[in-house]
Amino acid sequence: MAQEDNLDPKNVDISDTSQAPVEHLEEELEQPIDDESRELVDQVRRFFEQWARSMKNMSIYRHNTGQYDVYLAPSFECLSDLLEDKGALAWKVESLGFRFLGEMVFEQEANELNLANKFYRTGIRILTFRQGVTADEFKAFSEICLTNFQSAEFLHEDMVSMMWKAEFTNIEYVVVETMAVGTEGDDDAKVELDKIVNFLYRRLSSTSDDSSHFARLSLEDLEIELDDVEQAKGVRISGVTATDEDKQKIQFQLAEEDENRLMPKLIVILFKVLEEELDEDLTESLRDVFIQLLDNFILHEDFSGINQILKKFKGIKRKRLPEGNLERISRIEENFLARMGDAERLERIGEVLDSTSRAHNTKDVYQYLIRLDANAILPLLQVLENLEKPEPRRVFCDALLVLGKEHLETFVLRLQSPKPNLVRDMVYIVNKLNPPNRLDLLATLLVHPNLAIRVETLKTIGSGSEPACIKYVIQALNDEDTQMRISAAQLLPNFDMQDAVRILLEIVNASEFQLRPDKERETVYATLALTNAEEAMNFFSEQLKTTSLISKKKLAAHKQLIVRGLAKSGSIGAYNFLKAEVEAGFEDEELGGLAKRICERMRKRLLGA
Repeated sequence: MAQEDNLDPKNVDISDTSQAPVEHLEEELEQPIDDESRELVDQVRRFFEQWARSMKNMSIYRHNTGQYDVYLAPSFECLSDLLEDKGALAWKVESLGFRFLGEMVFEQEANELNLANKFYRTGIRILTFRQGVTADEFKAFSEICLTNFQSAEFLHEDMVSMMWKAEFTNIEYVVVETMAVGTEGDDDAKVELDKIVNFLYRRLSSTSDDSSHFARLSLEDLEIELDDVEQAKGVRISGVTATDEDKQKIQFQLAEEDENRLMPKLIVILFKVLEEELDEDLTESLRDVFIQLLDNFILHEDFSGINQILKKFKGIKRKRLPEGNLERISRIEENFLARMGDAERLERIGEVLDSTSRAHNTKDVYQYLIRLDANAILPLLQVLENLEKPEPRRVFCDALLVLGKEHLETFVLRLQSPKPNLVRDMVYIVNKLNPPNRLDLLATLLVHPNLAIRVETLKTIGSGSEPACIKYVIQALNDEDTQMRISAAQLLPNFDMQDAVRILLEIVNASEFQLRPDKERETVYATLALTNAEEAMNFFSEQLKTTSLISKKKLAAHKQLIVRGLAKSGSIGAYNFLKAEVEAGFEDEELGGLAKRICERMRKRLLGA
């Protein structure tokens, strides 16, 4: 809502959630500072410093709502101690910060991140905390302060509406909208406004029946209650409310200014400062500023901006710098890189990747991650465990490949994890790192309790061409699980073809093979046909010509499985063999019809219509 500062009481919008009066509030707000009050002011200032740190943690790890109480605990304890001693604390809201007993106790630049400015822009001029504020109230108040009013969820909200909906018991506020006092100058007008604000606060803090959340005040009310205010021209609760279109336009302009102009300008200025002569105090301050920049970029999902900062660090080292600057800049850069690898920041990055559909993020995030050091490996693995989408998991795995070349044991330890996705990721990394004992490491997964992991590991091992791999495939041919035996049979042609044919013929000629499931038998026949070996085709020819007076039905089913196996192989050799058999004719008409239909389908698939 727009806020005018020429201060003439045309429109006053006031809101309050008080439950008991605050005695002498206006005098307390205005009384001059003395030695006795100095300590209280310092305590309030320390509370704001602690609260600012708590809010920063909440903004960085906004997704981790379960930790909000932990982040706010120090500042809430500080506030509770103050309220227990004082009973109630009230401070005036200004565009740059909060003022208490005439002194600024919290001050920041007037922008979207300034907590006081959020209240000021919507007309809130006084905030009061009473003894009895609960941790839940304080947390709810802090969450309101972090609200992003540019998001679609809160596009039609503001600080006043959020505070009103919260219905705080021990947190009070006074809202003044578009006030102007007579035709006085700015200084006189502000004095008059302060008196009006103090009166409004006292009026709304009362426990009488005429107290209300939104009050309509008349000119007579003010003339009776206010001293030394010469004139007030109409007081009413009304005003021109910004339309949705106005709000969207302003929010778009603010976002564009923040994203496209302010941050690049700030980075340029900071690196210009680094080229000037630095001392220890300035170096420490710049370290903090760059960490705040890091958090801001992560919060806005701008990983390209972070990578640009790292490039500028490298570039500035090639310039002629004052003596001692290079060492100090290196310290700032090292601290920046170290903080990039903090667990909470990496967790936030994982959440961004898992929830966004913007593909460009992955490349920027990968460049971010590979700049970390080995200390980030464990936090990265922790984030990896909680990722759901395959694309983000692959980004983290590729980064771990770069960071973990000398830390193979860290990945091997997680091969026995009960989490299938994590095991798959570790198999991917171990395969890429390709240590000398890679096969032995992967073979440990052939007895993993998860069948999918066992099958995938077998396929990973069997896809290699090393002679040592075949022993694991042959072992799997006798596995208790059908899927493992099927996978092992399909992998045999990856090795020596003569060995594969010999082993497959031994399998199909074994008496117990006919007791195996139809799916397994059909797959083995298909694999044997895929070899296109003469011995294999002779076997099929013999089987299709076999006759028996006993178990004719079972024999017919056996021959049908062979025909389907030939079709499943999808090989030219199998098609030519089956075509020749069809042309020669089958005694069993049903089998002949099946073979003819399958042969025609294979022709279309292999040779086209």
